[in-house]
Amino acid sequence: MIKLSSSGFRAIASERRGGGMRTPTVSRALVAAALCLAVIGCSATTATPTTAPSPAAPTPTPARATTTQGPYRLDFELPQTDWRTTDSITGTATLSFVGTGGVDFGSSGGGPFLFDFAELSGTRHVDGAMTADCKPYRLDAGKPMSSPIFKSGGYSGDAPPSDFNRSFLEDRLVHLPVGDWTITAVASFVEGADCHGASYNLKAAVTVHVTA
Repeated sequence: MIKLSSSGFRAIASERRGGGMRTPTVSRALVAAALCLAVIGCSATTATPTTAPSPAAPTPTPARATTTQGPYRLDFELPQTDWRTTDSITGTATLSFVGTGGVDFGSSGGGPFLFDFAELSGTRHVDGAMTADCKPYRLDAGKPMSSPIFKSGGYSGDAPPSDFNRSFLEDRLVHLPVGDWTITAVASFVEGADCHGASYNLKAAVTVHVTA
């Protein structure tokens, strides 16, 4: 017979043959199995499947265009070239005076910047517009002027709501339809605070791809 004692597992077997007693050998495997079931129980261990990490989102590709004219430089930067129709497109135009010192100039009361939007393979485009007034400005070396992208321009008063220029300009944010578009930053001004000096019209263009 097999007994469990308080001091652990012990196998005892007795058999009488001709008045003698013989103790058979109990295999180590049997002892281990009985100990597992009777004392601590056995439990199966199942490997936990690991989930593969999601692929990292592609790093946006910034866009930048630069143009110079005389002692002036215009930089136009966008954080990425790929956008969706639901994205509000952002970017910054920066006008710098290259050299030492600075210059007084005159431009529209709304500032020297405007932005044009044109469809590469289509006819849809909106050209920026400035007011006709003249306001004095100052541009010093090391102290550039900057402006975020904004919309300006006009459309026919009888244009239907589906007219691109009307729907684009009435939208507070900068959304573009599906396709490839060129966005051009323009810095237009006249040297001299009274707008009677040399005229400058710097343009820097970048191309963006818009998907649904």
